[in-house]
Amino acid sequence: MKPAGKVLGFREEGLRGLHFYIKGLEFPVVAAEYSVRDEQMLQYLDDIVKKEHIDSAQICQWCISHQIYFSLLYGIRLSHVFRYPGKTWRFLKLRVRIKNYAVSLQDPAATSM
Repeated sequence: MKPAGKVLGFREEGLRGLHFYIKGLEFPVVAAEYSVRDEQMLQYLDDIVKKEHIDSAQICQWCISHQIYFSLLYGIRLSHVFRYPGKTWRFLKLRVRIKNYAVSLQDPAATSM
């Protein structure tokens, strides 16, 4: 049995397409399409991105809210930490913000404290 492959961190099995959001974003986002529902939702997101100025965090939060798999196209390397400390710090803050958003959707009591 051959192990399942991965494309940009997404499982290859059932992958129908990838949507890249790069233009005007500090941290590019890629969203995976696995079903017809995903395709429709991502077409809607494409329209939103074209009409409005939204940032990486808003795209990620939208994907979480609509149960779409996504990934940030930015990797932290040691050289980047020293060369671009501000950008690295903003990326880490973005990841924490996204994680907190996902947790708050799963546990509504977490936000009431």
